[in-house]
Amino acid sequence: MPQPYPRFHPGPSAGRLDSFSERGARELARRIRTAWADIGWDVEVRVERIASEELGDGRSIAHFIVRSDLINGMPQRRLEGAATRTLPRAA
Repeated sequence: MPQPYPRFHPGPSAGRLDSFSERGARELARRIRTAWADIGWDVEVRVERIASEELGDGRSIAHFIVRSDLINGMPQRRLEGAATRTLPRAA
């Protein structure tokens, strides 16, 4: 029986993905979207700039966050043409 949801693990991701950088946040968003799409779910994932930090030498570092339309970690829409398998309800 196929797993009804992607295997996600709490904590830092493998490979030390820096999800606060724009590049890292975009990669994390891509991984989330792809993991759900692989099992037939459409998840909206976006990257937003949340803050900037001054470094003191005239430069600044921007920080980013990944947001999605998952509710309690579960998707809301099937991909068009995907099999109609339901997910277990989140508590």
